[in-house]
Amino acid sequence: MKIVIVDDSVVFRMALKQALGSVEGIEVVAALSNGQLAVDYLENNKDVDLITLDMEMPVLDGMGAIVEIRKINKFIPIIVFSSLTTKGAEKTIEALNRGANDFVTKEEVGGAKSVDNSIEMIKQGLLPKIQAFHKTKKRTMAITGAGSSHSKNESQTPHSVQTIVASQEGERKINVIPEMTIKPKLIVMASSTGGPEALTTVFKNLNEYQNNLPILLVQHMPPLFTAKLAEMLTRVSPGYKVIEAKGGERLERGVCYIAPGDYHMRYSRTGLITLDQEEKNCFVRPAANCLFESVAANYDAQVASIVLTGMGEDGGAGVLKLSEKGSYNFYQSERTCTVYGMPAAISRTGKGYEIDLEEVPKLINQLNSRL
Repeated sequence: MKIVIVDDSVVFRMALKQALGSVEGIEVVAALSNGQLAVDYLENNKDVDLITLDMEMPVLDGMGAIVEIRKINKFIPIIVFSSLTTKGAEKTIEALNRGANDFVTKEEVGGAKSVDNSIEMIKQGLLPKIQAFHKTKKRTMAITGAGSSHSKNESQTPHSVQTIVASQEGERKINVIPEMTIKPKLIVMASSTGGPEALTTVFKNLNEYQNNLPILLVQHMPPLFTAKLAEMLTRVSPGYKVIEAKGGERLERGVCYIAPGDYHMRYSRTGLITLDQEEKNCFVRPAANCLFESVAANYDAQVASIVLTGMGEDGGAGVLKLSEKGSYNFYQSERTCTVYGMPAAISRTGKGYEIDLEEVPKLINQLNSRL
């Protein structure tokens, strides 16, 4: 796997190169000091597998580099480095919307002050993301080599909801699960790696109906970032106001509540949203499992769950609990995921229905309007 490091800090470039270069199967082919050098390198070297990209650089910064890189290569994974500040969070959300695939904060990987301190933290914080993207690339190549992804998915997934039928009004409508006879009153969602881009695709296509179902959403992100994500989704969505939960809210129609970074979000028996910092679940906080299990235990009406792209297995245990209460569960298709981790966990439960990303907003619109 060939990686290009782009960072204006000599110390941090050295730390990244030592940390990643010591891993079997990874070759750091270039360590560059600004975005323009990265663009020039990619124009002449088409076999790069992944880029790590700093946001604050001279000549051409990270944001500008993403735009130019995407003109050259639309698919190469880009992991950006952010700072744990409000400004850093804003820039990171914008970078993800412009084509970056994921991010790591420099604080998570030791900053740029000490090579020795950073190397181990880089391996813990950055390497799993790199390896996940590499697996995704190999999986995509395998699917392509084996034939169309539709035929592969349909043969492996007995409960497919890919069929589209025309409604009487002439609109495209998802032929959802035949047995979905009880309309859900609540939607719960979860996502991780690739989530901000996927969520943007979903929320910008949600229609404004009078009584849109409330949504509870977990996106794996640090503090500050979830608030900025909520602001961005509100700007692009005609159908929903997205807010970072503060705790104590009662569910309202037309509102999506996102779990704040570093806090589990739960639904209580009293009908209120609660927040806590109990131990991590599936190595993350917030965790979809905590939300889903609390909804299964305390919400009495029908529920629909949707799990989008992401690393790890968070959501699988929660969907099993939801399914015991008769929930309708959906997960993003392998071919449309940035990382097929969390959706794969749902698939393995046997309790979910696979759906392409572009069909998710159509599904939610259908649930909000009529079955």
